[in-house]
Amino acid sequence: MNSTTKKAIKGATITASMVTSRYGNPEPQIEVRMPKGTYFRQLHAALHLLAAEVELATPAGEAWIVQTDATSDERGRLYLELADASEPEAKRGLALLQRLCG
Repeated sequence: MNSTTKKAIKGATITASMVTSRYGNPEPQIEVRMPKGTYFRQLHAALHLLAAEVELATPAGEAWIVQTDATSDERGRLYLELADASEPEAKRGLALLQRLCG
């Protein structure tokens, strides 16, 4: 994570994990939990900054789409909508997200 992103998510809990999409496909994600009382724009900004970092770190050959979802003012996630939802693609996506969460 670069220093701008670290500053935007100061005090947040950030976790990379593999979940299952509503369609039953593997879905690599980063969950962001901001401190209680966080203004919703801070969460949205943090998600956008993380999304930009993921986009810039994604190799040209990957076809997934980076999505964000703010589920509340203090909680949201960034996830990869996989192109073919294969296990190897999911593992590559999760490895990238884990590396960025470092």
